[in-house]
Amino acid sequence: MNYINQRNYNDLINWLMNYCLDHGIGVVLTNELPDDVGGKSYIIPADLVVVNNRWLPTAEIPFIFAHEIGHIKTGIPCSYHSSINNMDKGEADANRFAINLFIEYCKENDFIFSSRLTFAESFFIPSKLYYLMPNSTENWIIA
Repeated sequence: MNYINQRNYNDLINWLMNYCLDHGIGVVLTNELPDDVGGKSYIIPADLVVVNNRWLPTAEIPFIFAHEIGHIKTGIPCSYHSSINNMDKGEADANRFAINLFIEYCKENDFIFSSRLTFAESFFIPSKLYYLMPNSTENWIIA
């Protein structure tokens, strides 16, 4: 599985949008955020994820989307000036949630990978976040 092709990318974005719908999280996909902001999440007044459709590289958008969902689900709002690469606790928790959300997506779609690295590369998870991936192959999607 790799979402380099448009269909796989769209399937993943749709799955993330449906995840939000199923969990009472609003979603806005917009072209109005500044170029240096990949996404934003709000807990008050309502759970809402905002994703920058103009983010480059485009392949990172699903991780940003999942990361922002992570802020909602962990209850730790993001800072407007922080990014998915920051290492404070709130950001690390949102990154870990995003990785686990991709694992859930893979399990639901019967995607299996030859290694943790292949999984991470397929979802464009930044290499500096690999330490957040589960170490065990138990309940994992590695063949």
